[in-house]
Amino acid sequence: GALWTTLRIWLIVLAATLVVGYPTALFVGLFVKNKTLSTALLVLCVIPFWTSFLIRVLAWRPMLGKEGAINIVLQALHITSAPIEALLFTELSVVIGMTQIYCVFMVGPIAFMLGRIDPNLIEAARDLGASFWKIFRTIILPLSMPGVVVGAIFVSVMVLGEFATAAALSGRKTNLLGNIIVTQVGSLKWAFAAVAGVVLTALMGIVVAAFLRVIDLKRDL
Repeated sequence: GALWTTLRIWLIVLAATLVVGYPTALFVGLFVKNKTLSTALLVLCVIPFWTSFLIRVLAWRPMLGKEGAINIVLQALHITSAPIEALLFTELSVVIGMTQIYCVFMVGPIAFMLGRIDPNLIEAARDLGASFWKIFRTIILPLSMPGVVVGAIFVSVMVLGEFATAAALSGRKTNLLGNIIVTQVGSLKWAFAAVAGVVLTALMGIVVAAFLRVIDLKRDL
């Protein structure tokens, strides 16, 4: 059960970080022409990492609770008539927390690759009458794929090995493989913990190997 829960949350968080992170990286890496400003925006993305990981996780509790900031705003805007209880101590809260914490690892590599794109390529495509979506599909997306793959590897390795976020935001209702390992080590059940650790390591290896087959990082980086 923990294995399938880990895989499900990994896929959801990976998709969420890509959906949030790619447009952010596109804006910072391509649309912001001033290098100083783009660097400043990337620094803003990593400001949360100036605090403890545990503090960043626990900070979501007062945000997602029944009387938390998100529910207060939703009710003030008359979007909801009552607090949404599913925001905290559920699998959804774990996904929200992980997406916020690990999104920067998707933004960084993609913004780096987008910043390396020669502006003359885009300008030439415009001169030839290509629309933005045509330019994005044929130039920007292919050239940014190495960044997407690197970001996906970073996010995948960290999410698959997670245990603290799930324990803190789900009220220990969501058990990932990492939580199983921690619990079994705490119970001095070394054999079971070792088996779970081997399964987790093998899973990470398969995921990383699959991403590395998508694109040749040695050639494109």
